[in-house]
Amino acid sequence: MKTEEQKLSEKLKTLLGAYVLEVEFIKKNGEMRKMFCTTKSDKIPKGHEPKGDITVPLNEGVLRVFDVEVEGWRSFRVDSVKSFSLKKGV
Repeated sequence: MKTEEQKLSEKLKTLLGAYVLEVEFIKKNGEMRKMFCTTKSDKIPKGHEPKGDITVPLNEGVLRVFDVEVEGWRSFRVDSVKSFSLKKGV
């Protein structure tokens, strides 16, 4: 039986592979952060392609994503996600 966190992780992985999402989560330091991110290859600029397999988590419950606003790779804990939605116009 999958936990709610595992179900959310799978849903986020699927959506991030197809779209740019606005993800709102709580950072380790307690700050709230909004990030427009994806893992969709055609949304990642040349020179920023992932090195290695991004589907393999660095740590359990952590997703690696490309932040489209700062053009860099970031990560967040699935259990810290407060909301997510499709970024409009992308």
